[in-house]
Amino acid sequence: MSVPEITTARLRLRAFTLDDVPAYHAAVFSDPDVMRYLPGGEPRPLEAAEKAVQHFTASWQQHDLGLWAVIQRADDTLIGHCGLQYIPDTPYIEVGYVLAKPYWGQGLATEAARAALRFGFEQRGLDRIVAVFVPENTGSERVMIKLGMKNQGLLQAYGTDLPCYTITREAFLNNQQRGG
Repeated sequence: MSVPEITTARLRLRAFTLDDVPAYHAAVFSDPDVMRYLPGGEPRPLEAAEKAVQHFTASWQQHDLGLWAVIQRADDTLIGHCGLQYIPDTPYIEVGYVLAKPYWGQGLATEAARAALRFGFEQRGLDRIVAVFVPENTGSERVMIKLGMKNQGLLQAYGTDLPCYTITREAFLNNQQRGG
Protein backbone atom coordinates (compact mmCIF):
# COMPACT_ATOMS: atom_id res chain seq x y z
CA MET A 1 0.00 0.00 0.00
CA SER A 2 1.41 3.35 -0.96
CA VAL A 3 0.52 6.53 0.87
CA PRO A 4 -1.20 9.01 -1.46
CA GLU A 5 0.39 12.41 -1.87
CA ILE A 6 -1.69 15.59 -1.91
CA THR A 7 -0.63 18.99 -3.19
CA THR A 8 -2.39 22.21 -2.16
CA ALA A 9 -1.61 25.81 -3.05
CA ARG A 10 1.20 26.08 -0.49
CA LEU A 11 1.70 22.58 0.86
CA ARG A 12 2.55 19.03 -0.03
CA LEU A 13 1.21 16.22 2.15
CA ARG A 14 3.36 13.12 1.75
CA ALA A 15 4.34 9.95 3.56
CA PHE A 16 6.75 10.27 6.43
CA THR A 17 10.10 8.46 6.21
CA LEU A 18 12.61 7.77 8.95
CA ASP A 19 14.82 10.41 7.29
CA ASP A 20 12.21 12.98 8.42
CA VAL A 21 12.65 12.22 12.14
CA PRO A 22 15.25 14.95 12.94
CA ALA A 23 13.30 17.67 11.11
CA TYR A 24 9.98 16.48 12.61
CA HIS A 25 11.51 16.44 16.09
CA ALA A 26 12.87 19.97 15.62
CA ALA A 27 9.56 21.29 14.26
CA VAL A 28 7.21 19.65 16.75
CA PHE A 29 8.54 17.43 19.53
CA SER A 30 11.31 19.77 20.80
CA ASP A 31 9.16 22.93 21.03
CA PRO A 32 7.39 23.45 24.38
CA ASP A 33 4.88 25.86 22.81
CA VAL A 34 3.79 23.22 20.29
CA MET A 35 3.91 20.27 22.67
CA ARG A 36 1.70 21.89 25.32
CA TYR A 37 -1.24 21.13 23.02
CA LEU A 38 -0.35 17.46 22.46
CA PRO A 39 -0.63 14.36 24.68
CA GLY A 40 1.97 14.57 27.41
CA GLY A 41 2.18 18.35 27.12
CA GLU A 42 5.97 18.57 27.19
CA PRO A 43 8.88 18.32 24.74
CA ARG A 44 9.92 14.76 24.00
CA PRO A 45 13.20 13.16 22.90
CA LEU A 46 14.22 12.28 19.36
CA GLU A 47 13.29 8.63 20.01
CA ALA A 48 9.67 9.69 20.63
CA ALA A 49 9.56 11.44 17.25
CA GLU A 50 10.90 8.26 15.64
CA LYS A 51 8.18 6.18 17.35
CA ALA A 52 5.56 8.66 16.17
CA VAL A 53 6.75 8.40 12.56
CA GLN A 54 6.70 4.59 12.83
CA HIS A 55 3.13 4.81 14.22
CA PHE A 56 2.06 7.04 11.30
CA THR A 57 3.43 4.50 8.82
CA ALA A 58 1.73 1.60 10.62
CA SER A 59 -1.59 3.46 10.59
CA TRP A 60 -1.44 3.82 6.80
CA GLN A 61 -0.67 0.11 6.47
CA GLN A 62 -3.39 -1.00 8.88
CA HIS A 63 -6.23 1.45 8.15
CA ASP A 64 -5.39 2.95 4.73
CA LEU A 65 -5.36 6.36 6.36
CA GLY A 66 -3.00 8.19 8.66
CA LEU A 67 -0.94 11.32 9.12
CA TRP A 68 1.15 12.92 6.40
CA ALA A 69 4.30 14.98 6.70
CA VAL A 70 3.32 18.57 5.90
CA ILE A 71 5.88 20.13 3.59
CA GLN A 72 5.94 23.81 2.73
CA ARG A 73 6.26 23.82 -1.04
CA ALA A 74 8.10 27.15 -1.28
CA ASP A 75 11.25 25.77 0.37
CA ASP A 76 10.55 22.03 0.80
CA THR A 77 10.61 22.35 4.60
CA LEU A 78 8.86 19.82 6.86
CA ILE A 79 6.63 21.96 9.08
CA GLY A 80 4.43 19.41 10.89
CA HIS A 81 1.85 16.70 10.33
CA CYS A 82 -1.78 16.46 9.26
CA GLY A 83 -4.18 13.73 8.32
CA LEU A 84 -6.81 11.29 9.47
CA GLN A 85 -6.49 8.71 12.22
CA TYR A 86 -8.62 6.66 14.56
CA ILE A 87 -8.87 8.11 18.05
CA PRO A 88 -7.53 5.24 20.22
CA ASP A 89 -10.19 3.06 21.84
CA THR A 90 -13.03 4.72 19.91
CA PRO A 91 -14.76 4.16 16.56
CA TYR A 92 -14.10 7.79 15.57
CA ILE A 93 -11.81 9.04 12.82
CA GLU A 94 -10.32 12.43 13.55
CA VAL A 95 -8.63 15.04 11.44
CA GLY A 96 -5.45 16.00 13.25
CA TYR A 97 -2.90 18.68 12.52
CA VAL A 98 0.17 20.12 14.19
CA LEU A 99 2.46 22.75 12.73
CA ALA A 100 5.73 24.24 13.94
CA LYS A 101 5.17 27.53 15.74
CA PRO A 102 6.68 29.78 13.01
CA TYR A 103 3.86 28.58 10.71
CA TRP A 104 0.95 29.34 13.04
CA GLY A 105 -1.60 31.98 12.04
CA GLN A 106 -1.05 31.75 8.27
CA GLY A 107 -3.99 29.52 7.35
CA LEU A 108 -1.71 26.57 6.68
CA ALA A 109 -3.37 24.26 9.22
CA THR A 110 -6.75 25.02 7.65
CA GLU A 111 -5.34 24.38 4.16
CA ALA A 112 -3.83 21.04 5.20
CA ALA A 113 -6.87 19.92 7.22
CA ARG A 114 -9.26 20.81 4.39
CA ALA A 115 -7.19 18.60 2.05
CA ALA A 116 -7.32 15.77 4.61
CA LEU A 117 -11.10 16.10 4.97
CA ARG A 118 -11.53 16.08 1.17
CA PHE A 119 -9.40 12.93 1.00
CA GLY A 120 -11.43 11.24 3.74
CA PHE A 121 -14.80 12.06 2.23
CA GLU A 122 -13.98 11.75 -1.48
CA GLN A 123 -11.28 9.03 -1.55
CA ARG A 124 -12.14 6.94 1.51
CA GLY A 125 -15.92 7.41 1.50
CA LEU A 126 -16.12 8.40 5.16
CA ASP A 127 -19.48 9.70 6.40
CA ARG A 128 -18.27 11.73 9.37
CA ILE A 129 -14.97 13.06 10.70
CA VAL A 130 -14.34 14.52 14.15
CA ALA A 131 -11.68 16.75 15.67
CA VAL A 132 -10.72 17.17 19.32
CA PHE A 133 -8.50 19.74 20.97
CA VAL A 134 -7.04 20.84 24.28
CA PRO A 135 -9.38 23.65 25.45
CA GLU A 136 -6.53 26.18 25.67
CA ASN A 137 -5.75 25.67 21.98
CA THR A 138 -8.13 28.28 20.60
CA GLY A 139 -6.17 28.37 17.33
CA SER A 140 -7.06 24.74 16.66
CA GLU A 141 -10.70 25.45 17.47
CA ARG A 142 -10.69 28.34 14.96
CA VAL A 143 -9.39 25.93 12.28
CA MET A 144 -12.30 23.58 12.99
CA ILE A 145 -14.81 26.41 12.69
CA LYS A 146 -13.23 27.62 9.40
CA LEU A 147 -13.59 24.06 8.08
CA GLY A 148 -17.33 24.16 8.78
CA MET A 149 -17.14 21.71 11.68
CA LYS A 150 -19.79 21.98 14.41
CA ASN A 151 -19.30 21.80 18.17
CA GLN A 152 -20.57 18.50 19.56
CA GLY A 153 -19.67 19.00 23.22
CA LEU A 154 -17.16 16.71 24.92
CA LEU A 155 -15.73 13.39 23.74
CA GLN A 156 -13.75 10.93 25.87
CA ALA A 157 -10.45 10.83 23.96
CA TYR A 158 -6.79 10.37 24.84
CA GLY A 159 -7.68 9.65 28.46
CA THR A 160 -9.73 12.78 29.13
CA ASP A 161 -12.85 14.67 28.06
CA LEU A 162 -11.98 16.98 25.17
CA PRO A 163 -14.08 19.45 23.19
CA CYS A 164 -15.19 17.79 19.96
CA TYR A 165 -16.20 19.19 16.60
CA THR A 166 -17.59 17.12 13.74
CA ILE A 167 -18.48 17.41 10.07
CA THR A 168 -20.38 15.07 7.78
CA ARG A 169 -19.55 14.34 4.17
CA GLU A 170 -22.72 16.14 3.06
CA ALA A 171 -21.92 19.27 5.07
CA PHE A 172 -18.31 19.30 3.83
CA LEU A 173 -19.31 18.92 0.16
CA ASN A 174 -22.01 21.59 0.51
CA ASN A 175 -19.51 23.90 2.16
CA GLN A 176 -17.01 23.30 -0.67
CA GLN A 177 -19.66 24.13 -3.29
CA ARG A 178 -20.24 27.43 -1.50
CA GLY A 179 -16.52 28.15 -1.63
CA GLY A 180 -15.84 27.39 2.08
